Amino acid sequence: MLPAIERHARCAFRVLDAEARDDAVAEVLANAVCAYQRLHERNELQRAFATTLAKFAIKSYWSGRRCGTSQCSHDVFSSQAKQVAAYEVRTLGTPGELSTEWSQCLVDNRLTSVPNQVAFRMDFPRWLRGLSLRDRNIAERLSLGYSTKEVAAEFGMSSGRVSQLRREFSYSWYKFIRVNRCLSGEPKSKPGRASHPG
Repeated sequence: MLPAIERHARCAFRVLDAEARDDAVAEVLANAVCAYQRLHERNELQRAFATTLAKFAIKSYWSGRRCGTSQCSHDVFSSQAKQVAAYEVRTLGTPGELSTEWSQCLVDNRLTSVPNQVAFRMDFPRWLRGLSLRDRNIAERLSLGYSTKEVAAEFGMSSGRVSQLRREFSYSWYKFIRVNRCLSGEPKSKPGRASHPG
């Protein structure tokens, strides 16, 4: 049954490059095995057909649902959120270029208005300066697209703690934006609506 599922997956993912295709096929196989196990637990193995399992697993892959992981669809790094909102998260530079490279991404940003880009370029460095050196380095790494796991390994902390810091940074950023808007006389916006490039 697995060779047939693999053939279906390779056909479905033929548009991907070799490495991405291999990852996608492995994900489909894992998803199909999990689905087969669920059918076995319910004594419904008569419903286990290679084509059906393959189609279900392929649809799960394209919709961003992965086997063996739990991702929050509101996390900007989750593949499900990226597919639904149709955006791409890119690394802005190497660790040696942290202070300036994140701002270079704004040059090609056509989604955010120019005034909002200018405000972000002025506000983000000021916000970073308000953080401790360690938190500033963590925030810069996260803003450059490093994963929670990579940042945790680099700073010797758990992934859970990095996720907590990410939420704290998000709250701190929105608070910083609201205070600056109040001082400048601009109307306040709700969290998630603050002007920062996406």
